[in-house]
Amino acid sequence: MKNKVKKVVTLIIIIFLALLYHYKYLNEFPSHIHAWAQSDRYALSLGFLDNGLNFFKPQTFVYNHQFPDKWKVPSEKTTTAVDFPIHDYIPALLMKISGNTSPWIFRMYILLYSFLGLFFLFKLSYAITKDYVKSVFVVVFTATSPVYVYYQSGFLPTIPSLSNAIIGIYFYYLYIKENKNKDFWLSILLLTLAALSRTTFAIPILAVLAIEFIRLLKKETKLVSKIIPVGISILSLLSYLLYNGYLREKYGSIFLNHILPPDSIGQAKEIIKYVYENWFFQYFTKTHYVIFVAIIVLSAYFIVIRKSNIQKANAYFGLLTITYMFGCLVFAFLMLRQFSAHDYYFLDTFFLPVIMSLIFILSLIPLSEKRNLKIVTVTAVCIISCLLILQPIKSQEKRRETGFWDKTEATINNYKNSSTFLDSLGISKCSKMLVIDAVAPNMPFILMQRKGFAVMNTNQKNMEEALKWDYDYIVVQNEYFIPEIYTPYPGILSKLNKIADNGKISVCTLSDNNQQSLLGFIGLNMKEPVFAKAVTFENKPDSLWQNFNPSDRFTFSGTSSGHLTSDIVYGLTYKSKHLPELKNNSRTLLFSSYFLKDTIINCEVVVSINADGQNIYYKSYNLKNLVKQEGSWEQVTLLFQLPKIQSDDYEFALFIWNTGKSELFYDDFGFSIY
Repeated sequence: MKNKVKKVVTLIIIIFLALLYHYKYLNEFPSHIHAWAQSDRYALSLGFLDNGLNFFKPQTFVYNHQFPDKWKVPSEKTTTAVDFPIHDYIPALLMKISGNTSPWIFRMYILLYSFLGLFFLFKLSYAITKDYVKSVFVVVFTATSPVYVYYQSGFLPTIPSLSNAIIGIYFYYLYIKENKNKDFWLSILLLTLAALSRTTFAIPILAVLAIEFIRLLKKETKLVSKIIPVGISILSLLSYLLYNGYLREKYGSIFLNHILPPDSIGQAKEIIKYVYENWFFQYFTKTHYVIFVAIIVLSAYFIVIRKSNIQKANAYFGLLTITYMFGCLVFAFLMLRQFSAHDYYFLDTFFLPVIMSLIFILSLIPLSEKRNLKIVTVTAVCIISCLLILQPIKSQEKRRETGFWDKTEATINNYKNSSTFLDSLGISKCSKMLVIDAVAPNMPFILMQRKGFAVMNTNQKNMEEALKWDYDYIVVQNEYFIPEIYTPYPGILSKLNKIADNGKISVCTLSDNNQQSLLGFIGLNMKEPVFAKAVTFENKPDSLWQNFNPSDRFTFSGTSSGHLTSDIVYGLTYKSKHLPELKNNSRTLLFSSYFLKDTIINCEVVVSINADGQNIYYKSYNLKNLVKQEGSWEQVTLLFQLPKIQSDDYEFALFIWNTGKSELFYDDFGFSIY
């Protein structure tokens, strides 16, 4: 097969895999895993459109920043410090040219950049192993990593930086092999670009400089030819580092810029255990790991038994890989607390040296000249590749699984079309919105197409301070208003004057002293429920109520209350298979009860609906966040948005789930459906 044909076939494989994994998701709004980080990057691109494509004033939609003030201090600008945002700026340019700001433009840019990285990975592997089959296998191995696939068409700068690092290492290998200065220049240029937009990619450029220092000591290269490219690289990195520091000092930032090492050896062990349990088989699948180990064993055989020779350039490549890996280990220690929450940190660090290790050990396995053995090898590689290719299909679907427990997805759905809703109210695009319980800071504002302030932690103090800021309108999600806003700060009702409600979000203005009830604010005071049930524990309820356990030890009203003991898993429960009200339309369920605790509790109020053997709705709230005082009765009110039931075979349930073996008393326990 000619080299040109080999390259074309490789590109076809790369594009085929991308289409297989991404065709369904290319216009997906930033959501699911790490929707927060991805929506922030999308916001940067939209911010460049808003600021006239001023590259040096990156901005998002929020006026209050996470760093250094943890969202608590408002700013006059939405400008933010951020690593060299070239991979947010180019999508903005494409949006400007096309007149379209849809997510697919950003995703397609990142995806195309990944093609470039994978293609040069093939070239790197081919240059080292001198074998087409091995090199295609390296591409397949890389392109089927679940974490790589998930971010391959995402919004983070990780994939472009990873691609630039791959290209830079490819040219560095050519430089070691052929000693052409232009290859060294290209290598340093690409590695510098990688490091500018993602700081962790300073590790490969430092590894390259370390190898060059060794080669200088061995007099295999000259210092003079390195001064200009390395000098320009260092100057570029330091210049933007200083400028970014200026932005951070003047405006603040929504992006992390400090180290987070473990506090102790014990914490480090816990984090490593957590990472293994949650992310290890997302970095690569079990099939990947088995194949990798098998290749290591095979290469060890050829090194130890067959005494395979290692070419000088390949030896330096191996040393570069080890140096790169060591740098990643140092970084991993300094940022270990981030690894537990961010799977993409693996792409920023260990992913590339692992792939480089794969290339190196494959180069240790000599090529066979026997035709039959070649056929067997190709067949085996094809079968293994097919197994690898199938893995991410399931993992990508699993990563996008959602439900009523998914607050991020619920927030996206609640704010969907909110821009049109606000337009219909005559609210200007220039109006500043105060979003209480924003979930992900930029997400609501992107969907509203308006800037504002994000209240991320809804405790009373934060909300009281935020209400003093300079905004025009207050926005809350109806679904989360009671548990996340009203419960920690009941007094907020006097501060809100609702001007509009589309059933998902409420738009309010600030009031000095608005005397209104909770039912009045959520719009249920003038409505009659279509169904209601309650238990006062004075008399035994009907048979649809289960786990009725009255006690006269404490009461809120009457002579008895419900008692949940530590050995009871499920407290008072209501179940019904015949609620026609749920089949007519989607409904709002209002739950209310008084609770008394004398210790820390860990119980949940749960509403669930099963239809045709599947759970179609499940929502729970933990009482430990809602019942704060010990020894006194507290009322808990919760709101649940129920879906319309399409099936005749269903069961509705509302119950107390004693997840923490707690003791609890409750009285005047009931719910109404509107």
